[in-house]
Amino acid sequence: MSSSLLLPTLLIALAGAAVSAQPAFNAQLAEYLNSPVRAALCNFLAGATVLGLVVLALTPRSAPWPPLRELAAVPAHLWFIGGTLGATFVVTALWAAPKIGAGVLFSTLVAAQLCTSLVFDHFGLLGLPEKAANLQRVAGAGLLIAGAVLMARG
Repeated sequence: MSSSLLLPTLLIALAGAAVSAQPAFNAQLAEYLNSPVRAALCNFLAGATVLGLVVLALTPRSAPWPPLRELAAVPAHLWFIGGTLGATFVVTALWAAPKIGAGVLFSTLVAAQLCTSLVFDHFGLLGLPEKAANLQRVAGAGLLIAGAVLMARG
């Protein structure tokens, strides 16, 4: 692995490990709050607060927000779709985690993400560059599906 890939790969691995704990913590919170949706709301409020502090601390003053006219030109769906998809994942994961466990949850999640990403890449959907779904890539997705099935059966 090249040195330029080492840090991003390490950070993604650490983030993946941290995300593995998220449904368990959120499921516990949902028990206390009697609602997976309330727990998800708390999750996003905490995340927004932390992210706001990070933006304040790390955004250089030389990189201000774009002018209002440029912000108004952003397609409306881009303001909401990421958060909506994230909220859907969090609510679903914290509801499912106590029922199926973290291993089945994440093996199924990763297999589904990879299969969907393979389609996005192959057809160049959502503004991504086209990258053919060759035999190696399809086999990799197949192995992840097999892994998810084994996790669910185990």
